Order: sequence, then structure tokens, then C-alpha cells
Amino acid sequence: MVESRLVELVGYWFFETYLRTVKVFQDDGNRLSPSKRVTDGVDSSPVRRDHIPKDEVDFGRADTKTSDSEGDVGAGGDSPICSRTRSRFSSDQVLLHTQPRLSRRPLRSIKGRKDGDASLQTKADHRPVTSVLPHSEPSPRKGERDRRPAGKGTTHASNKNVALIMALIVIVCLIMFLFVRNESPAVTVGEGTALMAFSNQFDQVEALFNGQQSVLWRRSKITLRNHINLTRHMKPAILMFAAAWNGEQTMRCLANRIAGAFTSALNATSTVEIDASGRSRQNSDAVKLEVDTLLSSGFEKGSKAAVVHHFQDLPPPSTLIFYKYCDHENAAYKDVALLITILLDEEMLPAGVSLGAVEVKVRDFLKWKFAASQGREGMDTDKLSGLWSRIAHVVLPVVPVREIEERGCKEDGQ
Repeated sequence: MVESRLVELVGYWFFETYLRTVKVFQDDGNRLSPSKRVTDGVDSSPVRRDHIPKDEVDFGRADTKTSDSEGDVGAGGDSPICSRTRSRFSSDQVLLHTQPRLSRRPLRSIKGRKDGDASLQTKADHRPVTSVLPHSEPSPRKGERDRRPAGKGTTHASNKNVALIMALIVIVCLIMFLFVRNESPAVTVGEGTALMAFSNQFDQVEALFNGQQSVLWRRSKITLRNHINLTRHMKPAILMFAAAWNGEQTMRCLANRIAGAFTSALNATSTVEIDASGRSRQNSDAVKLEVDTLLSSGFEKGSKAAVVHHFQDLPPPSTLIFYKYCDHENAAYKDVALLITILLDEEMLPAGVSLGAVEVKVRDFLKWKFAASQGREGMDTDKLSGLWSRIAHVVLPVVPVREIEERGCKEDGQ
């Protein structure tokens, strides 16, 4: 599960990186497209490709705005300057103009007019005649000619970079997929084998104890199966069984069999078993130390389940040791199961008693049992409430099986 989540996160990160990279290259390509503004290579000023430079004159329209001095030239002066001028932006284009025409000129003296007629006649005969050419679009500016090939090269390089990044992403994802594919089946097979073994053995236990409520099998099986299915345990699995006097042997045998199925499915060592019968008058500290030693040493040796019989007979202060093993996320061992049995001070339980009624009955019984009495230290209500919240996750009633009560549990190690 962890590996699959890691692959999803890494794949999401690579996908985000790919989208950002493509966006950057698209922005670069848009900045170099003909419809965008570019920087001229000569004066570094932004121009438009489809805009005629301001300095270039459209000589198709220039004749309507010819100055008086140009009129003088057309009348008899030197050849027009504009016909001998090249564009400062292009070295291979000659700017042409239309034939000049006369315009108004200032009055001159009669003498000057006569003297000028002869010179006009002479110069008019030798003045070159310029042909009128249709207006043509100016050639691209120098900066634009240099920019266009560069734009194509940049787009080609961008495509190469995008293809390279996509190839790297595919390779990395493929490697991680193969790694997870090779690792996941081993874990899945191990968990599946344990779950299958537990289900088979649990079904065999269920067949031995006829007459139990279906809720007992359902709740206990779900609790233990979910614990086996976890790869990282946050707290131990805790079950509590309660029975009246007529079901004492059945409850003992049932708890041992369920703990054995759990331990066997995990290929663990034997179950830790603690019998608290007859210890209510013993020294509380000594019993507490003994319980702690048995549980810790058993779990350290590889056991995965422990059964505490007759929990109600422990000296009240000694039961505080179970804070160490049942304190949810702070428990010393989280990958284990702890089964607790309580023998109620009743002849028999009502038929079909509900889980809620059994839980209230057991809680009230422990409150009375752990109260201070003559010659024995008791437990106050607050401490008992804290302990109860940690051990009473699931309280299940046990119905006596007549054969087991008469002959005992043959395979419980007794």
C-alpha cells in the first residue's frame, strides 16, 4: 500500500513538472511568433513585422506633398536627391519616385527669367528620365531577417527538449512500476496466506463451540483479521469475554482456541497464558511484576497473543500494568492480540443477552470487585474508568457448551 501511494505521488510530481515545462516552451514560442512583438537587432526597439517602418517613405503618395524646392528642381535644377538615395535599412533596394511635376514658385525678374530659359532648355535635354514603377512593399529590415531563422531554430530546439523530458519521465515511471510490481506480490501473498490460514482455523474453532451468538464470531473475527491485514500497527487488538459460572470452562477453552488460531496464522510461538485465579489476596506489587515479566518476555520471544484468565481476581492496583500493554497508540507492543476473560458472579447469563447489557454488567461487576475491602487495597473510580476505556473495546458474552463443561477442553493444554 505504501509503495503504491509513493508511485502515485511521484507520478503526480512528474506530470506537474511536464506541464510546467511544456507551458514554458509554449510561452517562448509565442514570443517568437510573427504576430508578437520582437526586438530589432539594430536599435533594440520593439517593432511589428507587418508594420512599415516610419522612416521609409511611400513615394506613391509623396507627389501630393512635394515642396517648393522640389518643384524648382523639377523645373530645371539638378536631378532629385530622392532618386539617388538608398534606404538606410536595406543595401539592395533603390527607392524610386514618380516624375516630378510643377508647383507654384516665387516670381522672379524678367531678366533672370530670360537667363534661366536657356539653362533650362539645355539641362532639360540632358536630364535623365526616370521611369515610373509601381509601389512595392519594402524588404524586411535587417533585424527582422536575422530574427526569423533564429525563431525557427529555437522552436526546433524546444521540440527536442520537450521530447527529451517526456522520454525521461516515461523511463523513470517504468522503472518504478517494475520495482513495485516485483515487490508487491511478495507482500500480498504473505498477507493473503496469513488471512487465509486464520480464516480456516477460525472456522474450525467456530465449529467446536455450538450455540454461541453470531455476534461473538463476527466481532472477534473482524477484529483479529483487520489486525493481521495491517502492515503498520497503531495499537494492539483487544478482546474481552464474559461468562457466568456455568460457562467458565467454555470461556477458557474458547479464548485459548481463538488466540491459538491468531498465533498460528502468523507463524508465531506459543500463546502467553496468565491465570489470575486465587491471586486477589496476594501482594499487588509482586503480582504486577509477575504479569509484566510474563507478557514482556513472551512478546519479546515472538509470541503474538496473550490470554489473561480471571482478570477480576487480580489485586486491583496490579491491573494498572495493563496501561503499558493496552494504552492504544502508547502500548509497548502494537502487533499483538490480548484476550481477557472475566467470570461474573452469576449462575448464568440471560439467553440472547445484548452486547450493551453485557458491557454494563461487566463494568459494574469490576467496580464492585475492585473496591476497597477489608485487608485489600482497592482502586478508585477514576483509575478504573481509565483502565476500562483501554481494555473494554469489545465485550462478548460466552454461552456454555455442555460437553466442554462436563469433560473440559481436551486440547487447551490443561
